[in-house]
Amino acid sequence: MSCLICAGHAEAIDCPAGWEGRRCLKCGCYHMSQKLILTMMDEGQIFDACKMRQWLDMRRGVMPIPTIDVHEAILVV
Repeated sequence: MSCLICAGHAEAIDCPAGWEGRRCLKCGCYHMSQKLILTMMDEGQIFDACKMRQWLDMRRGVMPIPTIDVHEAILVV
């Protein structure tokens, strides 16, 4: 399985319906909305992996497994 942020190796983790969960050695654990995944695929978008990792690190101070939805996505411009 691959990381949804950096495309490196990751393992699936349990998450609520409508979400995908991953544990990546570089990006850590996170949940991502399936809506965001489909939107990115439709638009051919990719994450700015470095900036997303920084954002995830900040969010882990608030919640152990951050959630990424359309409004939190940091994409390559």
